[in-house]
Amino acid sequence: MAKHRVLLLGGSGYLGSQIYQELLQDEAIELIGTCFSASTAGHLLQIDVTDPPSFTARLQEFSPHVVIWALMSATDERELIEKGMDALLSQLPEKSKLIFVSTDGIFGKGTGSYREEDQPEPLDERNPLATYSNAKIRGEARIRERHPNHVIVRVGPIYGRNAAGQWDKRIASMCADLEAGREVSRSGNLYKTFIHVEDVGNAIHELLHGSYLGTLHLGPAKKESYYSFYKKVALALGLNADGVKETWLTEADAQERGIALNTSLNTKKAHELLQTRFRQAGWENANGNDSDKGE
Repeated sequence: MAKHRVLLLGGSGYLGSQIYQELLQDEAIELIGTCFSASTAGHLLQIDVTDPPSFTARLQEFSPHVVIWALMSATDERELIEKGMDALLSQLPEKSKLIFVSTDGIFGKGTGSYREEDQPEPLDERNPLATYSNAKIRGEARIRERHPNHVIVRVGPIYGRNAAGQWDKRIASMCADLEAGREVSRSGNLYKTFIHVEDVGNAIHELLHGSYLGTLHLGPAKKESYYSFYKKVALALGLNADGVKETWLTEADAQERGIALNTSLNTKKAHELLQTRFRQAGWENANGNDSDKGE
């Protein structure tokens, strides 16, 4: 039986590494993962998607059945979309599936919980993540206009230890602070749908083989504040959870800084559609055996 040729763009990143290792176990897939830097592990192919001539040549060479866009950059996201995405859409055959990883940051007003049908709202330019989130909005729009055979997955903050042994920056920073006896202050009224990195990888793997097309919100059924999330994770990791302190962000402060207070996602559709089970914050151990079944 012919294998699915899958091109994973961004295979060296925190999420990309997880997806790469997940798909590597699938014997039905011929996997090509990419990285930007030549210093990255040798199993990945160096590709710069912002260099359209070389990128399109690679696309023509590989002729992938599925492309997974796991690229993300806090500073260069706009260039990734305007150069890389346009090059990809100009070359990708209609029959090839595109899976695009987007973000809850596209909901700039912060009045969650958001459904897939809700319209994106640009993030206030005063927010440091505005360039990134607003570029994702443009990426989503381009895909819908030009490539119907797509799945756009939106996720909130991704956490946990990935298949390469790497922790997300949030938890790594919290662990360092608590282990050094420093307090960690987090907002009790800034809400997100936190999602474990393994669960994102499992869901994308499932969507790769599935028939679903369109937009899908991934994550557990319940939202968490940053404070409740950090508190639960600290407890799960056996750290001093009393060192996690609650702060409060006033609406005036949030408006002044361009912060969206609630970008939580309604994930009901994903729970009905997928076999993947999304664990709630506070999983039973560091690798995550506790799952939220969305029931």
